[in-house]
Amino acid sequence: MIPNPTRRSTVTSRSVAVGAGIVLVATALAFLVVATLGLAAGTAVAGDQSAVLRPSPYAIDADPGEEFTVEITMQSQGGHGGEGVESVALVAQYHPDYLEITDIERGPWLEQGTETDVEAERVLAHDEGTAVLEQWRNPVEGGATGNAELATITVEVADDAPPSEATISVGESRVEVLRQMPLPIFDQDATVTIDGGGEAAPAFDHPDPHDLETDAVDDGEGEDASGANSTTADEGDETDGGDAVSGLSAPATAVIVVGTVLAFVGRRSVGNV
Repeated sequence: MIPNPTRRSTVTSRSVAVGAGIVLVATALAFLVVATLGLAAGTAVAGDQSAVLRPSPYAIDADPGEEFTVEITMQSQGGHGGEGVESVALVAQYHPDYLEITDIERGPWLEQGTETDVEAERVLAHDEGTAVLEQWRNPVEGGATGNAELATITVEVADDAPPSEATISVGESRVEVLRQMPLPIFDQDATVTIDGGGEAAPAFDHPDPHDLETDAVDDGEGEDASGANSTTADEGDETDGGDAVSGLSAPATAVIVVGTVLAFVGRRSVGNV
């Protein structure tokens, strides 16, 4: 029997089409797996189950006797299962021979989320080189999440401070979600260059900040912070929404690609029979 060249060509075309389709399907499935894993990793990195504290500005040039303010912002998406933050104890530590925190006022961070009351207590323990501002939601009402101002501190450089580099640290702060579970904290120091700079201020032996007794903050300070809250909270909601909705997700795109390739292979196979 003489081989039919037309039949052989048809079979070869079908084999090439099916082979190419299999390669495309495998590639799309690999993309789907990688995209799904990447999505999960990205969610874990985006502030879940941790809190980030940043000073603004973080680098200050000041002369002896000069006064300045530093805003502390916090970013956190809460804990497991969408648990919001219930309370924050902001601890600012410094060397009292070089700097002094003369005031600390709460910002609107804890007012994000479901409306509730925010109560606060503080202590300015200059001899211990420590200022503490405790805030909590009462009632908790699901807690708060987002990125906003946590507090503003007012700092004064000592009149007799030598040219040096001094720091303000917030690393001993404590952030708790529902059920009073603490979150890991990632923080940044504020560095103060005094009179052009010089040697770094020596280490100072700070006491345990959580042993210091705090006093209730005047209601007027809370009202001022509340007045600034509405805009900040709304901006945070818009930002979160914008990040969450940016077209089709990678896994959804991969599913569409797989379906399209399978349909293409099916049509080629039927058409070449």
